[in-house]
Amino acid sequence: MGSGSAPTPPPPPNPMRAAMANDLFYKGAIETMISRQDDLAGLDTRLREKYQPRQRRLESELAAMDTRRMAESQLQTERELGPQRSLEALRRQYETSPDAFALNRALGRQNTRNIARLTGISPAGLVPGEVSSNAGVPPVDYLAGIPRTGAI
Repeated sequence: MGSGSAPTPPPPPNPMRAAMANDLFYKGAIETMISRQDDLAGLDTRLREKYQPRQRRLESELAAMDTRRMAESQLQTERELGPQRSLEALRRQYETSPDAFALNRALGRQNTRNIARLTGISPAGLVPGEVSSNAGVPPVDYLAGIPRTGAI
């Protein structure tokens, strides 16, 4: 086997020599960049001409997909929670201010009576049938104005 003694560690680096080596490397890198500046500018221009139109097209497609997904999620949330929000607002109004709730109901009844008195027919009769019941009404495409991409 070997002897029981461990080898001695190398001496610590000289900080002055390390700083000088770093300085020389940095100066060399800067000088290389300055001497090749024209080549780098030409390469940058070629790469921009080659890839920038594609990047712009991809960015616009991604933005359109984001817009579409956001609209879809907002519509889905509104479909699911819209009636609940209305009922919740009425319940909260009734709990926090019963007087305001009663006033709003009374004003609604008064408006209903005024409409019936002025027109001679019930306010429910003034609402078109396709609005009061959605029978036979085709579904609406809310996303028609949003650009579509091939990814969806």
